[in-house]
Amino acid sequence: MTPGERSTDLYEQISSYPKPPLVPLPTFDDFSAWQRVGFVDRPLTRLVLKAYYRAAGLTAFQRRLPEELEDLLRHTNTRGPALFAPVISASLVLKDDPRITDPLRRAATLVLAVRDLHDDVMSGRLEPDCYRGQVLEMGQYPNLFSTSTIVENKRARVFKSTVVSRIAVLCGGRFFIVEIGEKDRMSAEELAAVLEGIAQSGASAAPLSPGILTCATHVRQVRAFHRLGLNPVNAESLEAMRHTLATLCLDLESAPGSDAEAARLAQAGNPRNRWFQSSLQLVVFGNARGCAICNFSAFLDGNTMMRGTAEIQRRAATWPLAGAPPENGPAAPAPPRELQWEVPPRFLQDAERDFQSVFDGQQATFAIPEFGRRFFSEHAADPVPAFILALQMTGKRLTGRAPQVWQFLSMSRYRCMDLSTAMVTTPEVLRFIESLESAPAGELGQLLRQALHSQVEECRRARRCLPVEVLLSLYLRSVKSPLAGLYVTFLQLLAAGGLRLLGLAGAPRREVIVSHPEIYPEVPLVGRPGVRLPYVKYFGLHYQIFDDRIVLTMMPGVRWPVPNGELVAALTESLERLRTLLEFR
Repeated sequence: MTPGERSTDLYEQISSYPKPPLVPLPTFDDFSAWQRVGFVDRPLTRLVLKAYYRAAGLTAFQRRLPEELEDLLRHTNTRGPALFAPVISASLVLKDDPRITDPLRRAATLVLAVRDLHDDVMSGRLEPDCYRGQVLEMGQYPNLFSTSTIVENKRARVFKSTVVSRIAVLCGGRFFIVEIGEKDRMSAEELAAVLEGIAQSGASAAPLSPGILTCATHVRQVRAFHRLGLNPVNAESLEAMRHTLATLCLDLESAPGSDAEAARLAQAGNPRNRWFQSSLQLVVFGNARGCAICNFSAFLDGNTMMRGTAEIQRRAATWPLAGAPPENGPAAPAPPRELQWEVPPRFLQDAERDFQSVFDGQQATFAIPEFGRRFFSEHAADPVPAFILALQMTGKRLTGRAPQVWQFLSMSRYRCMDLSTAMVTTPEVLRFIESLESAPAGELGQLLRQALHSQVEECRRARRCLPVEVLLSLYLRSVKSPLAGLYVTFLQLLAAGGLRLLGLAGAPRREVIVSHPEIYPEVPLVGRPGVRLPYVKYFGLHYQIFDDRIVLTMMPGVRWPVPNGELVAALTESLERLRTLLEFR
């Protein structure tokens, strides 16, 4: 660890929280784990993979893995960190605080609520997440605080600071460091006064703001931030940014009129006034609406984002707007310190081009009424697989074939585990989609039941053990010698490539990816509105199924030609068709 670094654990173990069980390991005999990543179960496939296992050393690794698994999962970054944050981070809309119309007071209560939540998480006072009586993994919650993705020695990594007494404030593209002191040292009223001074001085926007650099592609950011760090002025500012509790972005010139507009403006409306390397950004607009932006690459999954942000909003909504004077007399808050930057203009221009390559100005958030949990309950259908089935029907209508749909699944019932994905375009789903126009009503009803059930079973299988791709990633990162790593990688490419030539393996296609995070009343909307996703062929979406409606946020692929509104209209028609099938099955 470097000086001032809190931990190198991606999952921090808070002693007050019990540890969930370790995830079961995949066995070679259970070939379903390999089928999930595209291998066809044939004798030749098993023979080739067994040969690869022995030659690469995976057999010995898997024998010792039970003793090493927790340490590997706690410290191995199998997801990145990818720095192209606008297409990775997510915006979460905060419920309005009816007490407050002043944006700076709203910002102050949110900041102090973050500090309060930090204290509860790190002390173990926050009630742990549970599912069916089992405590879930809580090790991601510390990543909400004083955590950043940084570039160091030409590589990106997650950095966790010991500093919790200061925040970064962005206003008009200018950067300030504000000391908030120890717990209970500063009231919301005092912090709002400090922010007022920043707002007044920040009225003259910075002509060249480095915030846009955090919107560049991963490769571009690694190059740019390495170069910036060689300049003492920039190095000092970068050091200050990584040693902050959270980042506050004041967009006082904007007044979004809806949750959807707030989310879009937070995610993509003002990139020069963002610092996406921070794990947690708070965005406050001129009409006191607020959003949070959470960085997935800082090891924050959707459910952690949702609950963490809901806890912040819950605390902020009851935070005293005026504090009692200190016992030893008034102590003037330290004045904010503005950070200085010397950024070559071409870095900013390149970053702007990268951001524009994924920017999407069309409406992204939609509500589909009637088709909520109440509707699906009345028709004895599980709402999630039913929605996915309607999505498959829509994909077939728009592309001529049922696309591969991948659904994110939480694995937090296991220790130091995050997400898995299930390819829910099962054979049963495909049979149903292909039979829609030709099968008689009785047969179609049976195919519908099978399609719904198959998705549930596929998600269960995906959650059953450590995903094979994670196992292979852990092994590659555990190999000490670079030469040995190249050898293992070569064998892996050789085995997979040979099987692919023989038609016994296929690379899974990320055509559609979907996520359905938990619902909290304090967070009415979540998504990545305003951007296109470069890592999917067709589109991605976040969806939440409420009692009376489905709310979804669309993120089209960079080459997906269908407008969001047209896709949602087609999806609504598919849900109507599904209604008819559910009523007569």
